Amino acid sequence: MNQNLLSISDICKELGIGKSTAYKLLKSKQIKHGKIGSHLYVHKKELEKYIAAITRSK
Repeated sequence: MNQNLLSISDICKELGIGKSTAYKLLKSKQIKHGKIGSHLYVHKKELEKYIAAITRSK
C-alpha cells in the first residue's frame, strides 16, 4: 500500500485514539478522507494538517 495513505488503524496509532473516535473525526469532516472500496483512508498530509490545527487552537 502507498505509504502516504493511512488506514483507520494507522490513524488510531498516530493519535492514540480508538476506532470509534477516529470514525467520528472522519464523519464530522475534521479530517479529510477518501474511500477505496469499503475502506477509508487518510492522506498523511491531511492528518498532519489536523494535528497542526488542534495544537494551534489550544
